[in-house]
Formats: sequence, C-alpha cells, structure tokens
Amino acid sequence: MDRAYPPVYSLLEQAADVVRREKEAAGTLEPTESYKRGQIEALTSFANSQNLWINLDDLEVEFLSKGGENEVFTGDKDAIVIKLNNFEYAGDDLENFFVRIFAHNFFFSNVPYEMIGFAYNSKKEFCAVLIQPYIIAEREATSKEIDRYMQALGFIMDYTDEFHNGNYEIFDATPDNVLYGVDGDLYFIDTQIRMKKQHISSP
Repeated sequence: MDRAYPPVYSLLEQAADVVRREKEAAGTLEPTESYKRGQIEALTSFANSQNLWINLDDLEVEFLSKGGENEVFTGDKDAIVIKLNNFEYAGDDLENFFVRIFAHNFFFSNVPYEMIGFAYNSKKEFCAVLIQPYIIAEREATSKEIDRYMQALGFIMDYTDEFHNGNYEIFDATPDNVLYGVDGDLYFIDTQIRMKKQHISSP
C-alpha cells in the first residue's frame, strides 16, 4: 500500500488544541450541545488572531461538487482538491472532526488531508479549509478490493461499507468514496471515521 505522502499536522494540531481547550473550559457546566458553538467561536478567534482566512476568489479554483458537509473545488491546475468542511458530521463536539482527520491521515496516508485555514461557504457557514492530492483514477474501487484493503489494515468488516478495529469504526467506505488509481493503489478520499465506543461490562 502506497504511503507516499507523510501526514501534515501543523495547523490541524493547533486547531485541535483550540477545540480541546474550549471543551475543557466549558467542562460540565455547559450542555453537550453547546460545545460546538463555543468551539466554533474559539476557532473563529484563532483564525482572526493568526490571519488564517482563505478567500477562494484569490485562488484559481473550479467548483466540483457539494455534499452534506463539503463544498469541493479543484486548484493548482488540478493538482489538489480543496474542501470547505462545515463540521456537519462532527455532531455536537468538534473533537469528533479532528479524530476523523487524524485517523484518516494515519490509515490512508497516500491521500492525506492538510488544513490550510478557514472560510465561509456559500451558505455562510464557518468551515475548515482542507486540501488533498488530486487523484488520477482509472475507476471506482470495487467492494471486494475495499474489503481486502481494509483487512490488510487490520479491520474487520461489519457491513458492506463498515469496518472496525480495536479503536476505530470506519464507515461509508463505498466505491464512490474509494478510487482505484492509475497506479493500481486504492485511495480512500471521503470516508467517515469515529472512535469505537467502549462497552463497559457490569462487575
């Protein structure tokens, strides 16, 4: 499996720390659903103080698609994919977003995410701006190819597109989210990842 691209964590680590510290400061005094609001406010202040705002109008980008959480563009003459992620799938705690991105970069390091800043999408939602390498694909991967790849990473299949190991659950690993590159490798470009729930047995 191709591990050509090393994970790039610098801004990701800083932003994840901002989110973690905001959650710790809120503690149990705030209901869980309010974590996200405070975390977004903290990230907005972080973006302001560090001049981390990205203006897509200043970049040569082309719109590709829009989904539940991402507005997707190509840039640098199709060398990269740019995603404006609105944190929709993080639920009420943005730490879930960072868990997912760090885990993705660990398991699928041939197509890593890098955070380059923040922006507002077309709906005026606060977003992380992520980039990935643009993959030249021969086709979508098949379910059997995905299953073999995940098993080689030590994951067990639960359902057709869902897998787990001791720590993580990976789902939405469907053929349209996994590309078969012209180099013969698989590229997991858009899966969902979360920490596996730990079941505590009664004494």
